[in-house]
This record gives sequence, structure tokens and C-alpha cells, in this order.
Amino acid sequence: MVKAVLTSVGVPLIITGHSHFAKNNEVMRKVAEAAAGENCLINWVEKDNYKTIAACCLAHGHCVVAQSPIDLNMAKQLNIQLTDMGCPADKIVLDPLSSAVGYGLEYSYSMMERIRLNGLAGDDMLRMPMMITPGRESALAKESLAPEKDNPKWGREQLRAVWWEIATATALLLAGAELLVLYHPKAVKS
Repeated sequence: MVKAVLTSVGVPLIITGHSHFAKNNEVMRKVAEAAAGENCLINWVEKDNYKTIAACCLAHGHCVVAQSPIDLNMAKQLNIQLTDMGCPADKIVLDPLSSAVGYGLEYSYSMMERIRLNGLAGDDMLRMPMMITPGRESALAKESLAPEKDNPKWGREQLRAVWWEIATATALLLAGAELLVLYHPKAVKS
């Protein structure tokens, strides 16, 4: 399927899996091999599951998303581990995770800002671009999901979900994110 999509679009892809490590390792190994040389962004590796997928990315010419809980030191440590195994720093994209508006966005913002400022101040292990998935986080927020009939003062459900995602994405862009993965087509359009 990955080969067919690559042929159809003619640009590198962001390819993501699920959080079941054993299955994800097995699938991503085959995906990386099938897309060899296409410079795809393989999403994601974590501190407990980075070696297999990072090695596949290295072997087949892909970039890797280094995902860590919203913590500067954990993000830096994972990047050190990746570069120690030979992954070039310019093939790593940070995903420090984030929260949606109303669910810890302030903490996410301040941590992302610290990561970005440390990178700008010279920390090579925190200079990588940041990818954030506000779409996922916003889609899980109760304010996005709550039926209009239960909370009529919150406004129309479909518009609420779009604006929740836009507000979250805007804040995270200001915090230093370079790449956003949005869910709602109307949020992307806006």
C-alpha cells in the first residue's frame, strides 16, 4: 500500500503506526524497506522502542520522529541515543507530545518553548524540527466531542471541533512547532 501511495503522490510521506510496539516494529520494518530511498518520515520511536525502527530508517534512507513525553530532558536523551546509534541529527524530527486547549496546553507550550530556546542557544540535541499532532489531541477533548444537545451554550459541535483544533494548532506554532498534523479538513483549510 505504501508503494502505491508513494507512486500516486510523488512526494515523501509521513508514515505512522500504532502503539503496540511488537506489531509496529514488524510493520514499520517492512514499510521502511518498501519505501527505501523515498526519504519518508517514519512516525515514531520512543525511549523503549527506538532501536529497531531507527535502524530501519538508517538502512533505507528515511527520517524518524523521536517522540517523548512533554519533557525537555527526555527529548534530549532520546535524540542522544538516536545519534549515538548513527542516526544523523538532520534525519530526526522531535515530537514532544502536547495537549489541547484546556488540557494542559500551557505546560505543553512552555516545554516546547524551552526545547526551542535551548536549541537556538546552541544545544545540538534540541535543534531538530518539531512535529506536533494537535488534531489528535483536540479530537479527544470533551469540548470537541460533547453533543450540542448536552451543551447548547458551547455552540455547534462541528464548528466547535474545528475551532478547538485551530486554537490548539496556533498556540503550538507560536511555541516553536514547524510541522502540524491536523485532523479536521476545515481546520486545515482555515
